[in-house]
Amino acid sequence: MSIKTKIVTAAAAFTLIVGVGAAGTLTANAATPKCGPQCSDFYSRAFGTGSVLDALHAGRAGQPATLARAGRSQGEDFSVDGLGQVDDFFRAGLLPGGLNALYGSMFVYEIEYTPGGSPSDLCLGVGAVPGTGTTVALEPCGKNAKTVWIFDLEPTSTGTYYALISAATSHNFNHPYALTALVPGFPLVTAPLATGGVVLTHQLWSATQGVLPSSAAR
Repeated sequence: MSIKTKIVTAAAAFTLIVGVGAAGTLTANAATPKCGPQCSDFYSRAFGTGSVLDALHAGRAGQPATLARAGRSQGEDFSVDGLGQVDDFFRAGLLPGGLNALYGSMFVYEIEYTPGGSPSDLCLGVGAVPGTGTTVALEPCGKNAKTVWIFDLEPTSTGTYYALISAATSHNFNHPYALTALVPGFPLVTAPLATGGVVLTHQLWSATQGVLPSSAAR
């Protein structure tokens, strides 16, 4: 049974928010026009829009995700699927109470690799319980919380960003494991979120609006 089916079954009395627009202004077009308005092109605050989330054309489970130079690559095409709130997952028995106590009202999503607009059934996630330095890779969508991310809104002086917290965090709830960019070209990892102060720029994410200029002619 997929994680979406479990949520619908266990949370029939709840209101699920499905779709990116329901939780904020995350809607964006992809790197390539083929992917169209269904897709998003993610970048880190630390490195700006010149380096974006990339699956390196692999399209296979276990392929590490990275930041690559923004361009015409279909490896930069991702779509975002809203699943509900942390509290919905907790009530369905899919997330621990420690996460729910701190993030219960926040929304959760899967980020699917969608090259050229074609679903791959591979989502951004972790292959094991996240810890410091755990590699973030393409993993089968919808199986468990390892491909689910809590979008924690973090307004900054230069715009609106999100910390992407792994819903598979099983301990260290005050500093949950979040998507972290080291340097472009290196695999993305999870690392404890720097809560209680200024969140590190390497742990803040946003999405571009519109097709990237370098891919407009594709």
